[in-house]
Amino acid sequence: MKITLKSLLGGAAVATLATVSVLAQDAGNLTLGFPGGVGPTDIPAILALQELEAQGWTTNYIEFDSPDIQTQALLNGDIQVASMGPATVFAANIAGADLRIVSNNNSIDFIVLAKTGIEECADLDGEIVAYHSTGSTTTAHLYRYIADNCPEITPNYMVLSGSANRAAALLNGQIAGTIVRMEDWIAATGGEDERAKILALLAETQSTLLTQTIVVSAKNVEAERGEVEAFVDALHAQFAKVYEDPAAYAELAAPYLDGASVETVAAVYGALVESELFPKEKALSPDQIADTIAFYEEAGRAEPGALTPENVADFTLADR
Repeated sequence: MKITLKSLLGGAAVATLATVSVLAQDAGNLTLGFPGGVGPTDIPAILALQELEAQGWTTNYIEFDSPDIQTQALLNGDIQVASMGPATVFAANIAGADLRIVSNNNSIDFIVLAKTGIEECADLDGEIVAYHSTGSTTTAHLYRYIADNCPEITPNYMVLSGSANRAAALLNGQIAGTIVRMEDWIAATGGEDERAKILALLAETQSTLLTQTIVVSAKNVEAERGEVEAFVDALHAQFAKVYEDPAAYAELAAPYLDGASVETVAAVYGALVESELFPKEKALSPDQIADTIAFYEEAGRAEPGALTPENVADFTLADR
């Protein structure tokens, strides 16, 4: 018997996927945490849990209110695995935690948008450009884009939280430029709109940088190695299914995305697949981890030399 339940618990939305099985006496028990509400790039992880559930596992996922709460839950053992941005991992380890990235979840899916009439980066000089917050990951990527392409400009920056909110503000003429997740642009426009244009797909210019990863607590990694390895295997099997048929995958994903139409979700997955934003290799790349550390050092978010690939990642779990 399968039971699916969504409720509120301690400020977090909890989705529980439980299977009662008398056949699997040694089935695993795994809880996955997300730092907020789930989107299309999170669904492979949820469906990976379902695959494990079908094998007799008890699996759960929790949508936390913030990355900080998620981090504490991982350190406390309330969750065994977290879908987490590298900025959160790095900040936690610098503060004394001991977290390890064990798999890539998706490559950089940010795009820089501008209103119609702005043709290049330099045209944003003096214009209102919105970002999530001064310390957010997307803001660091936006700063890198400007530093690489038009370092002499001075945009009029404003804070506007929420990628979807920034896309809407741009389309409504309230701002001149912004950075958003690809899925929010596709959901709002289908990929094209006469009111705005894509200035840059950062997957093309910042392709070596990680943006969402699968993370465990180093102190628990040995005790939970079997469960984590099985989850990583199931996750990458889901990525293969997305590449095989994005439209069919959208049928599976849409029920988890708050009423989004299958057509919209299919368009999102089609764009993600076209840009190859889901990893095709299970093994982590030490060079990619090193580049991501260097990116945050250059952005002033990590002291140079404080982090190394070896103290932020476990390469043995995915490299099998």
